Amino acid sequence: MTLPALRQRLRSGEPLVATFSIIPSIEVVELIALAGFDAVIIDLEHGSHGSEALGQLILAARARGIYPLVRVRSSEPTEIAAALDAGAAGVIVPQIGSLEEAERAVKAARFAPEGNRGANPFVRAADYSGRLEWFAEANRDTAILLMVEAQGGLAAAREIAALPNLDGIFIGPMDLSHALGVPGEMGHPKVAEAIQSVISACKAAGITAGIFAGTPEAAKRWRGEGVTLAGVSADTITFLRALQSLVAAARG
Repeated sequence: MTLPALRQRLRSGEPLVATFSIIPSIEVVELIALAGFDAVIIDLEHGSHGSEALGQLILAARARGIYPLVRVRSSEPTEIAAALDAGAAGVIVPQIGSLEEAERAVKAARFAPEGNRGANPFVRAADYSGRLEWFAEANRDTAILLMVEAQGGLAAAREIAALPNLDGIFIGPMDLSHALGVPGEMGHPKVAEAIQSVISACKAAGITAGIFAGTPEAAKRWRGEGVTLAGVSADTITFLRALQSLVAAARG
């Protein structure tokens, strides 16, 4: 199954439903695809993934017909480039704290003249082909989203959203709740107000607004406010709750 490029899909405004994958397992990625998700967000920031596992997880997602997005560990250019070279459809960069950091991250995801991503056409993302045309194709098709989840990112949200070649802002309500003094209260009015301000910035700039949604209900709520990429829950808590339900049912 050939998917349209992720940048193209994001620009269409059609909602995408994803889930975060913390467990570095090919089978888990397959199950996420078989369940009907549009994308899997392979979470290097909070998962125990080694670099040797990433390519296999990306291939599993692509083989099962869903987008492999990678939340990288940091905004370091080498982190961004490594995930893209491994074949990710796009990256989500966490903890963006300033406009300057945002600019650096976006440039790290684009080849010259749009950025300064290290150029190597012999990687998985280029089908190991050595084709020089691939650089322009990657710039055209690869998506980059930046996470706003703290005070610095909030303060610069409108300027960040207006950056050239940025595809979207992904909102982290859990970290926002900590930054705003209401730890863990993702539904708190302070957090909701901050989220609304970022969604507004994305709308004004014509880019995608994404969000981590702890529940399907939260995903539906934010979709009604203009979010088109929802990362709903994570594999660990989903499996835990499913297993707890099985145990409870078996014990009567």
